[in-house]
Amino acid sequence: MAQLSEAGYSPGDITYLAFSHYHWDHTANANGFAGATWLVRQVERDAMFAEKTPGVTRPSTYAALKNSKTVIIPSDEHDVFGDGSVIMKLAAGHTPGHQVLYVKLPTTGGVVLSGDLYHFPEARTLKRVATFDFDQAQSSVSRDAIEAFLAKTGAQLWIQHDHVGNTRLKKAPEYYE
Repeated sequence: MAQLSEAGYSPGDITYLAFSHYHWDHTANANGFAGATWLVRQVERDAMFAEKTPGVTRPSTYAALKNSKTVIIPSDEHDVFGDGSVIMKLAAGHTPGHQVLYVKLPTTGGVVLSGDLYHFPEARTLKRVATFDFDQAQSSVSRDAIEAFLAKTGAQLWIQHDHVGNTRLKKAPEYYE
């Protein structure tokens, strides 16, 4: 929330909200964005609001989304604005509806925000899948598909849990063009 504020925005300024997946470390400020349109895959939403939620969730961090405006994404790929600049791609395995986000920036070029497709660069180079993934075999299939997409587009892959890599990235109020 502090970085959003430093960039000159408030939660009410946000039109769309999406998560890579439902784990607690990816949903922390979700309630603050309940006024935005939530873009989610049905399988992910169902798990988040099940009577017994997966053990790696904190429903209190996203409870306000239950009644928010929601768009269920029915396909493997969702072009958010219809112009190829922001595309949500299914990358199931870590969770049933895990997804990555491709953003095509005019100056920086394409960037894929990996969510937890990989936790560390070493997992990518060694082709190691986390033992706690929902479906390890599906994680491998998803990784192959995203790697093919990266090769086709020339996009950069940003790994969210890569501490070293993330220290090199600009932080709000700085930005990528």
